[in-house]
Amino acid sequence: MNTGIEPVICEGVIMVNRALSGDTFLMTIDCPEAAALAAPGRFVKVRSWAAPEEGGAPLLDRPFSIHHTAGSTLSLLYRVVGPGTALLSRSPAGSAVRVSGPFGRGLADVMEKPAPLYLAGGGIGLAPMRLAMNWAGPDNCLLFYGERSGAVQVDENWLKGWAGDFAAVTEDGSGYGRPGLVTAPLEEALAREPRPIFTCGPTPMLAAVSSLGQKYGVPVWASVEAGMACGFGVCLTCSLPLADGGRFRVCQEGPVVDGASVKWELVRS
Repeated sequence: MNTGIEPVICEGVIMVNRALSGDTFLMTIDCPEAAALAAPGRFVKVRSWAAPEEGGAPLLDRPFSIHHTAGSTLSLLYRVVGPGTALLSRSPAGSAVRVSGPFGRGLADVMEKPAPLYLAGGGIGLAPMRLAMNWAGPDNCLLFYGERSGAVQVDENWLKGWAGDFAAVTEDGSGYGRPGLVTAPLEEALAREPRPIFTCGPTPMLAAVSSLGQKYGVPVWASVEAGMACGFGVCLTCSLPLADGGRFRVCQEGPVVDGASVKWELVRS
């Protein structure tokens, strides 16, 4: 799939790298070449450690949704889940970082124009929601944000600063917002006013939100995640199953896809 945008490979400088919860970080990178090509739902690959030919590990750069852009900078919201993100979290301001991308098909590639949207982010699936809100217009969007517990929720004041009014839930009821799954307040909103949905999060959540879209007759655009190597659609490590029996590459035909088109039961969580 050709979005008409050629990805770049460039060196940026980390401006900010701070924790928003125990294991969730916000990193802002000055990288004008990549920032100029950013679009909601697209992603970049990042490396802040030595290259493989210099003995650096992990071997592969790590992919991240673009959270926000401002001038020559782009921001990433990421969670420490392994050695690559752990290294990234320890990279101080002023460090050099390699950025490649942006890659993939974003929200603007599947919607003709901004429309009133429900935004549903589960866990680190919150990452692409700010850029999507900026694109569609804050007055046209309502954010639903879910986490397992209050211990991993991002800073509430920071979230209010860009999301305005939002609905937050935690599965164990220990944080700000109401207890339960993010699909509960989302369905209540759909029953009052059906709107298209942009969602990102764990596979079970994407499957559930896609089912809600079918129930209420609205499109669901899901930003899916998958392990990947090249980012250019060659290695096929990020291919996922389609409901019609085919497959799609997250780095090319995704990450934003029609939720009804994915065979969710065959996608690993």
